[in-house]
Amino acid sequence: MAMIIQTIKGVVSNKFDIGQSALTFGRTPDNQVQIDDLAVSNDHARITYETDDKGKAAYFIEDLGSTNGSFVNEEKVVKQRLHHKDVIRIGWNSFTFIDENEISLEKTTRIKKSWIPGLYYSK
Repeated sequence: MAMIIQTIKGVVSNKFDIGQSALTFGRTPDNQVQIDDLAVSNDHARITYETDDKGKAAYFIEDLGSTNGSFVNEEKVVKQRLHHKDVIRIGWNSFTFIDENEISLEKTTRIKKSWIPGLYYSK
């Protein structure tokens, strides 16, 4: 399961879970993430769950032809795969993408084999 977290001045203000259906951003009430910001288009962007070019399921953000664009890590994007801790900016609003599948990989410890047979250690 993945989510986006909106922080304002370092404090979490909103959390939105992303399932396998699209999560849309925009100014109108028909968007799952409604943003009251004049820099945001009515239908600004969406996050989708789909298969990448290697056949692996992943989350993608797609700009929907917005006036001011959508940004990932301060780079303007049309469509881009999202990775854990990517920062999405829509208008003047920032969201952090959290992918729990990648979190579990971060917690993996590297184990090394010692010179003693059958003994392994980690640093």
